[in-house]
Amino acid sequence: MVAALALMVAGCAKKEASDRSRSGAREDSVPTIVHEMIAAHGGMDAWKSAPTVSFEDEFVVAGAPPSVSRVVVEQGPRRAHIQYPAKGTVAACDGDSCWSRNWNEPLPPRFVMLLNYYFLNLPWLTMDPGVKLAEQGTGTFGSDSARTNTVMMTFQPGTGDTPNDYYRLHIDPVTKRLRGYQYIATYRAIMPPGAASSPENTLVYDSLATVSGLLVPVKYTIYGPDQKSIATCTIRNWSFARSFEESRLTMIPGAVMDRSTP
Repeated sequence: MVAALALMVAGCAKKEASDRSRSGAREDSVPTIVHEMIAAHGGMDAWKSAPTVSFEDEFVVAGAPPSVSRVVVEQGPRRAHIQYPAKGTVAACDGDSCWSRNWNEPLPPRFVMLLNYYFLNLPWLTMDPGVKLAEQGTGTFGSDSARTNTVMMTFQPGTGDTPNDYYRLHIDPVTKRLRGYQYIATYRAIMPPGAASSPENTLVYDSLATVSGLLVPVKYTIYGPDQKSIATCTIRNWSFARSFEESRLTMIPGAVMDRSTP
């Protein structure tokens, strides 16, 4: 179960976006459909100017109890803290190092810290430094095999922890909203021996809601390579207005540093 979960949710190792380098992708390299997608989700300015992105998620894997976490990510430097209230688990990352206490999750804190932040904010993250975007024409996506515009999202060498990850975005040609994407991950600490990446999984945005003028997912489903559903996630208590609590980055008694290898 642990190995299966690691490969299933793999896809979001920490990608750096410091205040010193938030210029984003080059304007002349961004396909028009990506600009339209960002606008359909509420625009770049409102998202980028938010002091933090925070939410509570409930992740459900078949055969396992739900796992609820609360995540707060500081925009710009992407410092973050996370807690699992039912387990007494806490963790924090200052952008360079991560620590945790009572961590019994199957994935390391450094990987998990921005996992759902990435899954949920991908329309805007296409503009991060180091991102490469390439239109791939049209494709089909979802249980209804709807036609979509597809864009390949990859990373320049040296971008974040795992520059060999990729996301194949599927954008609705009418609404311009992101319907979901296929993805892989290459975080070495969660790979089985001899594997260079996870299998390609598919994440589908099932439901969206508007929060502070931004259109965000409130439920998604992950499908394996065989297109069978393997997990769902419900997201609630979205906020783009909370201040970031600097004190939560201070390592607390009983905590340990994450020494995993990206």
